[in-house]
Amino acid sequence: MQLLGLDKDFQPVGYLQYFNLQWTREYYEIGQFSVKVDPASYSPDMAYVYTPERSEAGIVQKVEMQETVKGRSIQISGYFLEALLNDKVVWPTYYATGDIPAAVTGMLQQYKDDIPLLEVVDWPTAAADEGTAWQETGGKLADVAYTRLQTVQMSLRCRYDYLANKITAEVWRGLNRTQSQNINPFVTFSDGFRNLAEVKASLDSSNYRNYAIIAGQDQEENRKVAYADLSGGGYKRILYVDARSDRWDPEEQTEAEYLEGLRQKGLDKLLDYQIIQNIEIEASNTGFAYLTDWDLGDLVDVVIPELGLAMEARIITVREVRKKNNLTISIELGDKKLTQLQKARLIY
Repeated sequence: MQLLGLDKDFQPVGYLQYFNLQWTREYYEIGQFSVKVDPASYSPDMAYVYTPERSEAGIVQKVEMQETVKGRSIQISGYFLEALLNDKVVWPTYYATGDIPAAVTGMLQQYKDDIPLLEVVDWPTAAADEGTAWQETGGKLADVAYTRLQTVQMSLRCRYDYLANKITAEVWRGLNRTQSQNINPFVTFSDGFRNLAEVKASLDSSNYRNYAIIAGQDQEENRKVAYADLSGGGYKRILYVDARSDRWDPEEQTEAEYLEGLRQKGLDKLLDYQIIQNIEIEASNTGFAYLTDWDLGDLVDVVIPELGLAMEARIITVREVRKKNNLTISIELGDKKLTQLQKARLIY
């Protein structure tokens, strides 16, 4: 992977000669990079790291020099361009209505302020998801966007176009590559496809909740309350959410919209209380190729007959590590908010 250093105005400074590169792409949060370079190829003017081979570009946020018996090296690290959105906060309060991707897009357009080169792509209303209502006050712009989009298995990305010299922020969803659809070629990790070398799986439902009571403004009998029900009519494991800080402004929202916003907050909180399916897979380099057959955000099948496990899981992390012309790629599948443990790992 070729890396080009850019200055604060996105002008080229020079190519980076590196010894070790870690390029971590994320679906439900901001990705990051870390690269160890030859000091001769580094310049203090470098503010961004760009590669034409990936959609991400890195922000140079930390620089360290190290000297050993083998010589000097410089470690450059930082987050990808989505972190620029976290320089801005949602203030004053944003009142959202309609489908989530369109509402998030509107929020980005309203609060991105003076971020250089940034353009926000409109979300096509014809492709709208289920409607909702919510409000946000004071949250970091990117963090709020990722949290809201995760409830509909969508993501946010900022892509830098070197030739046009612009950053494009957009809401997106990975491809469905499961066998339950007939539009895209499917991808399955299983013994049947001989692409599993090692498998480790565990199931933890000790913290599981599927029903939320969300209490909004006012007190006691006057308190406004909403409910988020994921029980499917079955046994309820209840979570209480104190949302008194979410105020109802009749000039901005109807009461129904305010209650829907409380319900959406409950759905957000329930993401932290799901059943943890921890699946670690070491796969052989057989059958399906990275970036050709599958990519970040794609929904794929995982089948482990011995455990009675057949699941559709989304690729939420792709880690690329390059050392001395050796490339290792590992992936995680699952839901980032459920656990910080790895959901699945694929190694070439």
